[in-house]
Amino acid sequence: MQYYDQHLHTYFSFDSEEQFESYLAYQPEFFVSTDHFDLSNPSTGKNDIPDYSAYVKKLEQLKASSATKFLRGIEIGVVPGQEDQIIAYLNQHPHDLKLISIHQNGRFDYMDDVVLTKDPIQTTHEYFDQMLKVLMQFPEGDILTHFDYGLRRFTFTPEELAEHFETQLIAIFKKVVERELAMELNAKSFLKYGNEDLYRYAVPLYQSVGGKLFTLGSDAHVAEDYQLGFKEMGQLLTDCQVENLLVVQGKERYLTPLPIL
Repeated sequence: MQYYDQHLHTYFSFDSEEQFESYLAYQPEFFVSTDHFDLSNPSTGKNDIPDYSAYVKKLEQLKASSATKFLRGIEIGVVPGQEDQIIAYLNQHPHDLKLISIHQNGRFDYMDDVVLTKDPIQTTHEYFDQMLKVLMQFPEGDILTHFDYGLRRFTFTPEELAEHFETQLIAIFKKVVERELAMELNAKSFLKYGNEDLYRYAVPLYQSVGGKLFTLGSDAHVAEDYQLGFKEMGQLLTDCQVENLLVVQGKERYLTPLPIL
């Protein structure tokens, strides 16, 4: 099995209009979309929940006309206090791949302009506190996505990350290891937001507490970004002596070689 993109969005996400067929032009052996699930989303002022029945129907239609194997995925934005409601939803709507994300805190999304009016260090401490609390209280998930999402509007250096947040990051990464989750290298963060240096700091830190499971995710919202950054992120992992990536297909997990692009 070759590794494939495990973080991308379609028109079932509130912030994408992309069609499945546009991604399928790349002729992947496997395809999984991970559309947004965000309750009380400050970006839209409502619960953003993919239309599951329409999603399943669409996948069944695609199966009939494509050699690609389709899986059901979801990106779950978690705010402490929402755990029971999210778990109840997931119990009724099975998925093969569940991404855990911290996008917002119930008041604002960490990408909103209001973040620029806040103290960077205090806000980032709150962000990482939220991430750790979610990892401790929310039992679902396969992959922790974009650890740096809450830092994208700031300009921290690796040295500043180590000085101010290393204790929190060690606790987070220890929990990721304990739960046998994978750490995602996220192409939007890595390339579009220029956070490669933060990943070059964070990956060895994760490894230092026993972290071995990694994934690459384009976080594509348009098909042109399918497998975005895989070459660059793969090189970082190679530099860190990582040889394999995790693929999740329901209860089955596979280690696949780093893609050669």
